[in-house]
Amino acid sequence: MSKKKTLTTMFEDFHEERPSCPKCSSSEYVIKSGSRTVREETVPLYFCKSCQKRFSDRKLSHTSYSPKLILSALTYYNMGHTLDMTVRTMRRRYKTKIPITTLRNWIKRYGEELPFTKLRKKYTLDPNQTIKTRRLFHLQPYLFRVHTLKLNIKGKQFPELKQYINNMLSNPMDHLFQSKKVLRVSELANTIALPKPNIRSVKDSPACRMTDLALELAKTNSERHQKVEEFFLVNDSAIVAVEVPVYLTEKESEYHKPLTGHIDLIQVRSNRVHIMDYKPDTSGNVVNQLLLYAKCLKKRTRLTNIICGYFDKNAYFQFKPP
Repeated sequence: MSKKKTLTTMFEDFHEERPSCPKCSSSEYVIKSGSRTVREETVPLYFCKSCQKRFSDRKLSHTSYSPKLILSALTYYNMGHTLDMTVRTMRRRYKTKIPITTLRNWIKRYGEELPFTKLRKKYTLDPNQTIKTRRLFHLQPYLFRVHTLKLNIKGKQFPELKQYINNMLSNPMDHLFQSKKVLRVSELANTIALPKPNIRSVKDSPACRMTDLALELAKTNSERHQKVEEFFLVNDSAIVAVEVPVYLTEKESEYHKPLTGHIDLIQVRSNRVHIMDYKPDTSGNVVNQLLLYAKCLKKRTRLTNIICGYFDKNAYFQFKPP
């Protein structure tokens, strides 16, 4: 009888680096099979021994432009820049001339994968005001960022969340987060036992696909976290803020010290507030960490319909905290 899989094992099962065959969907019999060059980009090729299909694992198909250029252009456009400004900026950055008609086609073609492009058409955005940023310190510096348009839209449904996020932008409780006498959520999560929630896997989550695309923009592994957060904040239609600081005061905390942390991403969809944690590895007790984040956010906002989720480019798991 096989052993029952742990949550960590379940998550690691999705971390197979070999791509799936586009014809038979299998990855078990896929092997590397050389490469080809497209506009000075080296694209690896693969061969499926099961169905004899040869294919590439290019992130964006049916185009001769590099995925990095396309994703950078769409992200720049979704920040509120005009088509003309986007074309000129990409030409300067990548030394590549993109016709405006091509950019229009990208906006239409990849609108499903970068859903904010549809919302972008309905509003005139000031690229200098689209995202508000506050540089904060929590033993180390991090960037608390808020998408003003999406927060205003989603804030109509959840005014408590909007008020809290705006309050933290203006008064981020620096004295508490920089104190040496506080407990950090990430550290406490590994030392306590909390009731295990009912965790389920979300099949074909759009977050996995968006993560895979976002990683195209990361030059090094150390940039992965920031690039994923930035990409989601600009290109997802429901992410309202990233690196959101949350806390419990000493009186509110049952651990006899203030509790502090910051949530990777907050998303509002399907009448729920989603606390999302990008986890490219399984180090640390991510479930406990999310449970503590939810506890802090509930205390600050009185929200009850919260869903917690953790993900990478291959898998998405979620649960409802008690």
